Amino acid sequence: MTAISRPTTSPSLQPHAGRHRQRGALAVPMLLLLLGLITMLGLIEVGYLYWARRDTQKVADLAALAGAQQLQACAAGNGSNSAAYGNAHTENGFNGAGSALTISCGTWDPVANAGITDHFGPSGTGVAPNSVKVLAQRPVLPIWGFAGALPNVSTEAVASTAPPIAAFSVGTTLVNVNNTSTLSQLLKGVGIPLNNTSLVGYEGLANVNITPAGLLQQLGVEVPANISVGDLNTLLASQLSAHALIDVLNAIVTVAGQQSLVNANVSLLNAITAQIPNVTLGTVTLGSTSNAPGGLFAQIIAPDGSAQAALNAQVNALQLIATAIGVGTGRHAVQTQSGITLGNLLNVTAATSVIEPPSIGIGGVGTTAYSAQIRTFINITLSTSSIPLLGGIINLNLHLPMAIDLVTAQGVLTDLCDTLSSSGAAQASIAVNSSLLKVCVGNITQANAFSTAAGCDQIPGANTPTLLFGLSAAGINLASLNTAFAINPLPANGSGTLSAGQSAIIPEGGNPLAIGTTVDNLINTLLAALLANPNAQTGSTGSATASQTATDLWNGTNPSLSYPARVQQALGEIQNASTGLQGLLGNVTGSVVDLLGNALQLNVAGVLGDVGNLLGGVTGALGSLLNNVGCTLLGSQSACINVIGGALSGGGSGTSSNAFVGLLGLLLQTLQGPLDQVGSSVLTPLLQNTLGLDLGQTTVNLQSLQCHRVQLVY
Repeated sequence: MTAISRPTTSPSLQPHAGRHRQRGALAVPMLLLLLGLITMLGLIEVGYLYWARRDTQKVADLAALAGAQQLQACAAGNGSNSAAYGNAHTENGFNGAGSALTISCGTWDPVANAGITDHFGPSGTGVAPNSVKVLAQRPVLPIWGFAGALPNVSTEAVASTAPPIAAFSVGTTLVNVNNTSTLSQLLKGVGIPLNNTSLVGYEGLANVNITPAGLLQQLGVEVPANISVGDLNTLLASQLSAHALIDVLNAIVTVAGQQSLVNANVSLLNAITAQIPNVTLGTVTLGSTSNAPGGLFAQIIAPDGSAQAALNAQVNALQLIATAIGVGTGRHAVQTQSGITLGNLLNVTAATSVIEPPSIGIGGVGTTAYSAQIRTFINITLSTSSIPLLGGIINLNLHLPMAIDLVTAQGVLTDLCDTLSSSGAAQASIAVNSSLLKVCVGNITQANAFSTAAGCDQIPGANTPTLLFGLSAAGINLASLNTAFAINPLPANGSGTLSAGQSAIIPEGGNPLAIGTTVDNLINTLLAALLANPNAQTGSTGSATASQTATDLWNGTNPSLSYPARVQQALGEIQNASTGLQGLLGNVTGSVVDLLGNALQLNVAGVLGDVGNLLGGVTGALGSLLNNVGCTLLGSQSACINVIGGALSGGGSGTSSNAFVGLLGLLLQTLQGPLDQVGSSVLTPLLQNTLGLDLGQTTVNLQSLQCHRVQLVY
């Protein structure tokens, strides 16, 4: 028999083994997919945790801001703030299970609370809170629990009120005058007259505001985000922030969106150097401190907190252009008429300079902005040696070097946001302290007249006596004045309340005298003071002066006349001269007297009394002339001179001889006309036409005003 062999495996079992292998291959991807899904769900829960934190932070931020806006809602003793509580619970629905709010009022002060992370602490007794702190806490429930138990979120925020802040300028205006360009008018205020230069392209900047932050960024000045006001002042006033004038101008027009004016800036500076050849285009220091004034921006006055509000203040671009030019050109002399020359009698020279540039003020109450300070130097020299006065015997020499601080003004913010205009706009009050025509006379030269930005009495030599006046007759010194003095300026102060964008002239009426009248009266008053000051007399006085003057008057009469007629002619000259002196001194009253103050101790009433006594003596002499036998009948020349001398000597007050008074009147009649031209031909055209100044009128422009500001400080 043949044996039958069996297969080692059953054919029916092979398909089942294949299916097992396929299931094992699918299990691994499914496991990985499941793990991925679980991870994604966990990440969603983690994302939900961060969302919950952000949402809670938003609640804290908004609640703190709402509370800071209504600090009056703070409970006593640094308690909670109902406005913050209502904002969180009602407006933002922060009232879920387990949520908690801790709200407290207090003081945020980065200086006093420097050791506290958020600089927030309780307000002291009697100190009103300035900030609100909110601590918001809430549980975060897991959605699926794949990330495990989620922690509670806790966020906090501190919001503080920021004091109101404004930006303003003093001394220039954006008003278009006489159809000239606005920039031309602004540049006049800093002593740069460009009447014949086309500046129309800059008109587009008149209604454009930029921020100091934008200007600094364009200039490449890095400002830390949390910089304090004090550090910002130091940064801006440092040499690191000094830039070439052209760079500053280009930065201004670029930030203002007028890049097309970059080329115009070059032409503008070329026009300035052509108009004022001695001007130097220097650098522009952007800020000021109490020890380093004279920057583009005045010292910022605000609490020593964040300076972001000041950096974001709105400043007029065109005003910045003009102010930057004033700062960048430094102290420079304005081209003026060289002066007046009348033969060998009178010579007047004049020069004017900007001794301190203007600045723009940014800050809160107490912030000060300055106008450009402009000074004029005038030197008057006069000698009568070449003209016949009283027969050529009398000689007057006058040397009067004067420095005149024309107009200086400062504006100080005194109140912000406490008043509203009729249209409901917030307003700021600005007090203006200005002075005009402070005059200093002394050993002053043109070279040192512009060496200091302080008052003219601080000029080197201003307090050093110099020979101002000398009067002689026939070789005899009748009078001389060797002194130095300062005349207090006329104040022109006032205040105004403005809304943002408004300008005002403060005080509204300005100087009550016209420019020409003011200057003419100033010159005449100075002359009268120099000549009529009793302390000016030295040498021969009293009867000796009367006798010499009587002789000079007699010799000056017409020799073809009879002796009595010659006496009448001499007495007539005395009468006419004294009447002229009386009229001049009579005008030295009212507001003009304030120009002198007590500097010269001019006794106007006493001198006028002497003039009246002199006129009475002349009248008496004329009445008794016919009874003088020696002069009328005997023809005695000495008797006739005695009649004249008697009229001069009688009735004097003792402080000033009538002879001297009569002589002064005669001289003043000769000199008054030429000296009047100092005002009408030198200072008046300079002030009105060259600089565009109206004495005593200060223009204040409130460029921007920010009120009721609150900010998150932590």
